[in-house]
Amino acid sequence: MSYLSKSQRYTLLKLKTSFTSIEDVQQRILTRDHDEPLTVKNIPSDANQDELTFKYEWNNASDPSQIKFENANQEFKYLKVTASCEFSTRRVFDPTDGKNLLPKSERLNIALIEVLFVEISNEIHVVIFSNEFYGLRRVKILIGENSIEPLTATHNIHSDLFHWLFFKYIKEDYELDGNISIDNINGFTGMVINQDHMFEGNSSQTAELIITKAFITNGHPITSIKVDLQISDASINFYLSEISEGKELGIVVEKRSSITSIMNNEEIEYVVPMYIFFYLIPTVLSLYKADEREFLSTVKTDFSKEIGIEVIKTIMAKNNISVNELG
Repeated sequence: MSYLSKSQRYTLLKLKTSFTSIEDVQQRILTRDHDEPLTVKNIPSDANQDELTFKYEWNNASDPSQIKFENANQEFKYLKVTASCEFSTRRVFDPTDGKNLLPKSERLNIALIEVLFVEISNEIHVVIFSNEFYGLRRVKILIGENSIEPLTATHNIHSDLFHWLFFKYIKEDYELDGNISIDNINGFTGMVINQDHMFEGNSSQTAELIITKAFITNGHPITSIKVDLQISDASINFYLSEISEGKELGIVVEKRSSITSIMNNEEIEYVVPMYIFFYLIPTVLSLYKADEREFLSTVKTDFSKEIGIEVIKTIMAKNNISVNELG
């Protein structure tokens, strides 16, 4: 059994269909670099150009490897590489005069971000070991943003899927199939009005909280969920967010998540995102899709009504409200 020693953040992207193999990545992506200009006002006109640019480049590229999971039908080919991205500190000018640039060495930060390129079914996906805005932006620039396209339906995570998982858990229908079951749902975020007015729930008993049930019965969209899934060969506890602008899918995997066996002795920090992105998420989505029509047409409405009545009764009892007082 291999366990994550600390929580990990991952973001999934997809390269355009013109990229079909790891060899394409080696020849057309890993040969790229990028010079990012210093963008501040009042740069001295006589400043050396080398002092004004920051280098993005690829380092430590591995040889391609292969991995196959017990429950997946396909073998994945992947390559590990580090994106090394220079960027400036906030302090740019010499504090003694406020006009002259500090030497680049004194205002230099370097972000080292691990990246996986994964080949599966003649498509290339990218797993970035970050979900921080600037880290993702730098890696996407290094990849070439015109080389990235929207994710396919295989990774189209959305609010209805989260409602379906809550329905399964609250109704104690824990088994999604013969291999995957829900152990717990213990955190979520949802949108009440707009992106500036967010409701968050975070509790070991989130699915049982009355405020959670009130949120669900009002039909508010859920934007992320923290779910613990038990699989025959793994135990995965992770935050899963809605797909962002069709192009990014982010997860945060909690420490102590585990996989029973790793076929090629790869470090679990690299195995976990491939397991989740290319086996677990597509499988859960396919199970939802098989249930989607009935769930959206009848079950979701009946479920919302059922827990809505429960919410009303609980609030009335808690506050000693009679039916006559409802007007």
